[in-house]
This record gives sequence, C-alpha cells and structure tokens, in this order.
Amino acid sequence: MQRHFKRLILSLQLALLCAGALAATEAVPTKPPAAKTPVELQQRLASLLKEKTLPGASYAVFDLKETLLTGQLGVGNQKTQAKVSDKTLFRIGSITKTVTAIAVMQLIEQGQFDLQTPVAELLPTLPIKNPYDSSDPVRVIHLLSHSAGFEDEHPKGFHSDTEVRGQHLQTSQRQNEALVARWRPGHHHSYSNPGYVVLGAILEAHYKQPWDDIITRQVLKPLGMNDSLALTSMAEKLDHADGHSGAEMRSTGNDFARTQADGALWCNAADLAKLGRFALSDGASSPGVLKPESVRLMKTAQATDGARAGLTHGYGLGLTHLIIDGVRWQGHTGAVPGQSAVLMFHPEQGMGFVLLINSDMPKRKLVEALTAYVIGQSHWQRPAVTTQAIDAELEGWYRTAPGRTELFGLIEVLMNVGHITVKGDSLLMSPILPGLGPNASFKHHGKDLLAEADDGDVVASVVLRDSAGKTTGIQMDGRHMFKVSTASALLPMASVLLSLALLLSAPFGRRKALQNPWLRRLPSLALLSLIGGLACALSLNFAIMGQLNWQTIGILLATTAFPLFAIAGMFVSLRTWKQESASVAKWRCLLASLAALVLSAWFAAHQLFALALWAW
Repeated sequence: MQRHFKRLILSLQLALLCAGALAATEAVPTKPPAAKTPVELQQRLASLLKEKTLPGASYAVFDLKETLLTGQLGVGNQKTQAKVSDKTLFRIGSITKTVTAIAVMQLIEQGQFDLQTPVAELLPTLPIKNPYDSSDPVRVIHLLSHSAGFEDEHPKGFHSDTEVRGQHLQTSQRQNEALVARWRPGHHHSYSNPGYVVLGAILEAHYKQPWDDIITRQVLKPLGMNDSLALTSMAEKLDHADGHSGAEMRSTGNDFARTQADGALWCNAADLAKLGRFALSDGASSPGVLKPESVRLMKTAQATDGARAGLTHGYGLGLTHLIIDGVRWQGHTGAVPGQSAVLMFHPEQGMGFVLLINSDMPKRKLVEALTAYVIGQSHWQRPAVTTQAIDAELEGWYRTAPGRTELFGLIEVLMNVGHITVKGDSLLMSPILPGLGPNASFKHHGKDLLAEADDGDVVASVVLRDSAGKTTGIQMDGRHMFKVSTASALLPMASVLLSLALLLSAPFGRRKALQNPWLRRLPSLALLSLIGGLACALSLNFAIMGQLNWQTIGILLATTAFPLFAIAGMFVSLRTWKQESASVAKWRCLLASLAALVLSAWFAAHQLFALALWAW
C-alpha cells in the first residue's frame, strides 16, 4: 500500500501545533550528469545505494518492444547477506492496484457492467453511507479513480497474523460498519485503499474465486509475468527480498496483508517491466488482454472536477501521473513496511523503468538517476510553452479539502491553508505561517491551467469555477483547495495558538497566590497530559501503531485525561471564583482551563478524543 501511515499523524498534529519555528532551508546540490551507458547507470545506482544505506535493489529499463536492461544491487536480506538476483521477488505494494484495475476493465469490456454502474448493484450487501446516493451513487469509476470519498485504511486493517484469501467483501464489512462517502462521489481525488478492496470483492463475486487465482489467470500469465506471485506465503518459499527499515537496516519481516487487491503482489524487475510495457504500448505488447482504448482510458485522468475542467494530469483508472525532475511520467508507485517500488513510463519518449528496493528509506535520488538515463537514451526534448495573464479574482484564501484519513483532519484545517496573490501570468501561494502550509509559485498556461515553478512547465493544476465563472477552488497536483473567507482561514489557527499560549502559562505564578491550589494544578495536568500524549505518539511507528502497546495506551489515556482536566479546571475556577482574592492568578488559571476546553473541542471534532488506535 502506497506510502501511507509512515509515522503516526497524531504526532504531526500535536507537534506542529506546538511548533512555531521556521522550516530550515537547504542549498540545492548540483546534480551529477546523467549516466549514458548501462555500466555507468549500474555504478551510479550502486553508489547511491551505499550513500542512502539501502540493503538491496533491482531495476529494469524497457521500451515499447522489449526490456532493454536489468540490474541487481546489494542484498535481499541484511542478516543472511543473500545477494539480490534477477529472480528475487520484491513486494510492489500499490502497483498491485494497476493489475486489479486491468482485471476489472476486462469485465467492463465483456459487458458485465460499466464504469458508471453503481457499486450497490454489484455488491448489494456492502454497507455504504452516501448522503448523495439518490443523485450521485458510488460507481465503479469512483473506486478505480479514488474519487468515491472513502477514508483510507485504518491502522488495524493493514496486517493479519494469518493470510486470508478470497474474503475481500467480508474484510470490507468487518473493518468499518460502512464505507462513508465524505463528499459527493466523483468530484475530489483522495487516495483510498478500501476502494480497491471493494474492487477485489467485485472480482471475487463475479468469478466465485479468490482474488489471487483470478489475477494469476486473467492478468499475470497473459502478460507473461510468470514469476510474479499474489500471496506472501508463496513468495517466502522462493528467492525474495525481506523488508528493512531505517539507516540501521532493521528487518521488518513480511507481514500478511488482510487483503490482496490493494497491495499484495510480489514481482521481480523483469516481470514488472512487462506490466509497464503493456501500459506504455496501449496493450500491444500482450494482445488480447485489453483493447487499446481501454488501456488509454486507464491512463487518462478521471472523475474529478479538475479532469472536467480540462486537466489531463491526475489519477486515471489504476494508473497515475508523477512529476520527476520537471518531467511528467505515468505509472504507479507502491510502499509497504520495509519495501518500496516504482513503475514509470513516458509515452512521448517510448520508454520506462522499474525500481524495486527492500527498504523504506528515501529513494528519490535513485529514481532521478533512472529518469535521467531514460531521457538521455530517448533524446526527448521538453516542449516550448507560453504563458498568459490570469484573472486577479483568484486572489484570496484557500484550504485543502479533507484528505486520506480523518486522523489528518485537524492538521489540515489548521495548516493546509494558503493565500494566493496574482501578478500577471503568475500566482503565488503563501502559507498561513512561514514554513507551515502550502507554499508554491505557479505560471498560467492558458485556459485556467497552471504549472508550478518547481515542476518546470508541467501543467498539473487547474482553476475550478462554478457555472457563472466564479472561482471556487484550485486542483493542485491531486490536492483540492477550496476558496474560503479570511475568517475561516485565520480563526482556527488563531484560536489554537492563543489557547496553547494560555495553557503553557498555567504552571507559572506565585505558589501561594491562590487559596485552592487545584486552580493551577488542573490546567497544569491538562498540559502534562498533552505533552505525554505527544511523547507516546512520537515513539510510535507504522508497525505497531495499530496494536495494543504502552504507546497506544498512553495516547488513549492522554486524549481522555486532557478534556477531563479541562472541564474540572473550569468547574473549580468558577466555583471558587469569589473566594479567591488574587485577581491576576485566578484569571490566568481560568483562561488556561478555558484554553484547554477550546483545544479539547478541536480534538473531539476530529476524532482525537479517547483515541484508541488499536480499535480505530
């Protein structure tokens, strides 16, 4: 599953609320020249592997007709020092979604259903809460394009002690009482693994077989991906790479996934290159698997307001766009604990590449080395562009729409706010506080299409307007930002910062100024519980965040105690108000307790009250 829950977002929420420091800036290093030969590429990647403390990797470069080269680096297991071979299987995470999408598109070609078919017609027993169901039901296209509005997977839903086959529908029903459409389906993109779990259930309902059998027969074998496996239990019996975490290359093991359709496949680089060549060639590399028009549809941005406004950049049907070094590529990426994968191709260059790594450490430098090599081989030239002035009516405040999980909610409300100013053909988005929030510069390429300066001339954003032509928001490389009032943009942050300042002042003051010491003790205890919850959150990682342990118990206790101390503090302050003669001291304590209540209201509004992560 793709890069989700690397660190507990709660720690980000609490840490960023308490932080006021500016983000540190670093000088941009000079990039080395692109490798020109396979030997130079191997040397460059080997050097980066060592520099980034990565255990092992496997890669491939392909064009429309064949795999041009493959290479292996390092070890598949740090403890045994087993070398990565051309047969070594890596878990590819969310690239699995591309394979699931191909199988679904096959049924659509057969006329079993179509992209607009409501999911309720295919899975009548699947509970979906959709306030817009009468006019906008959740459809197949919404699952494929991550535009159903479903929240992403919760921590408890990722792993299982045993490998479960053929139960995608049961898993969807067990993890949530209902899948909730948080907004009108087909308008916003928000990456959601449960959507692809439902697609796995649709496949299993049609074929009456487990997903792994369906995928092997319908997709893997027809594409010639004969070494690829859909089950971890099978991969562990063969030459496979174990996951590693951190610079110390700590083994993460290979946990079983509760579901397979969203991220369970194991591939070697040569096999994964066949999937890339299939998408790059519009299916010509494996005739009969899908029609060319179906593959092209998979590569086309779908089912969002941005796509309807003319933006071609975005998530399609199991394939997406990614900007690397100012160049737009297509494909998919994947990440699971201890392993990551990249499958990218460039239609205009007619080439692509695969990179598999058995570590969760950053891999961007290796990806850039491969993209530079491919561009050098294809001699592709960036197209010339022209810019145009844009309407100053765009100026104002914008807030990002709700993201992948509600655990992000508070930080999004507070931090994901920016102000846009317009000057000629340029838009400048400034964060609400320096270093905290969206900060970007755009050029207008005409027809409300925008390119961010850091992304070169790649158009990845578009202005959203209503039927009267009034600006309602901007879709920015998959993010949806809505225009909001100045009050809506500034008041949440102001209330939280002021509350924190008042709460932080609670422990200070003359010790004997108050007759009842609990006036100061209660808001001070609230502050300590907040700090304790932060400490527990900072010590969590992906592997244990959905388990019952001292960290998650500490977070539960802290998020329960904090509002209780706030309420008690207010009660004691009001009850003893007339008895206390120290005006300054009693006002400070009252305001500190009131501040704790304000923060408690924010936490409760975003599901952070009595937070039991193992059950969430």
